[in-house]
Amino acid sequence: MLSKRAFSRHVRRCVKIINALPIAVFISIAVFLGIIGLDLKRKGKFSPVSQVLKQNPVVKSNQAFRQGINSILPLVMVVYPEDVRIQTERKLNWGGIEHITAGEFLAFKLIAALGIPVAGALIGSLLGIPYIWFLLLAGFGYMLPDLWLKTRVTNRQKEIRRDMMEFATLFAVVMRAGSDLYGALQQVGKWLGGELGKEVLRAAHEIATGKRRSEALLDMADRCGLDEMTQLVQVVLQADRFGTRIADAVQQHAAQVRVMRRYEAEKLANEAAVKMTFPMLLFFVGPLMVLLAYPAFQQFAKIL
Repeated sequence: MLSKRAFSRHVRRCVKIINALPIAVFISIAVFLGIIGLDLKRKGKFSPVSQVLKQNPVVKSNQAFRQGINSILPLVMVVYPEDVRIQTERKLNWGGIEHITAGEFLAFKLIAALGIPVAGALIGSLLGIPYIWFLLLAGFGYMLPDLWLKTRVTNRQKEIRRDMMEFATLFAVVMRAGSDLYGALQQVGKWLGGELGKEVLRAAHEIATGKRRSEALLDMADRCGLDEMTQLVQVVLQADRFGTRIADAVQQHAAQVRVMRRYEAEKLANEAAVKMTFPMLLFFVGPLMVLLAYPAFQQFAKIL
């Protein structure tokens, strides 16, 4: 049987070993990577990232980071199925993010999930905090890129939805004035600006470079990710296919969408009135009843 002093000494020794584990793991990884680097340098196959940084450390830093991300793309192909990569690519298009691919984004998620807890554990070991608490940061690091992407998509789609009615109205007016589809897209895109204007100008540019009008418009709707834009594009394509006036079809569709938006606004207003009932009872009616009843309770306390 161990005495209490020996048992406490043994517990403190175990705690020190546990707190030193992150540093030992980090040193082991550093030594392992150093050995690999020396071996590659000896064979003349040193990392291309270092070569990029030697050229211009400031200008080429983005390219070096991209090459570092691309080095773990095979792991991304193994961890994530194809449908996840396709859905991520669609979300990146909805958010207007063109400088990174779905594989690079998923690789960054893996790096964040592994790098944040390791960095936190190293800092915690210096501050005397058990590293087990920093393992929770792995989930946070994994979810953080998704939260950023979701916020980016939501804000962009909200901006596009806000300008949809103005786009449909202007598009119908320009088409009614005698302009063709390419000219109308180009004029309306320049006038609108913003995210929707960029997408419209991109569709006009694709049409001018030889892409089929239907494919350019469908790609524009897919990049926006909104049902309203998809419906408007379908209206334009159907009118073009059956030979009817595109301006009349777009104007009728805009009128229907305007009516639907008015109904949605009325629905939100009715829901807001119901949602405000409980806060009003809690913060207005409740304190008012307390103020009114307080003198009566005070007199009742004096009687007792």
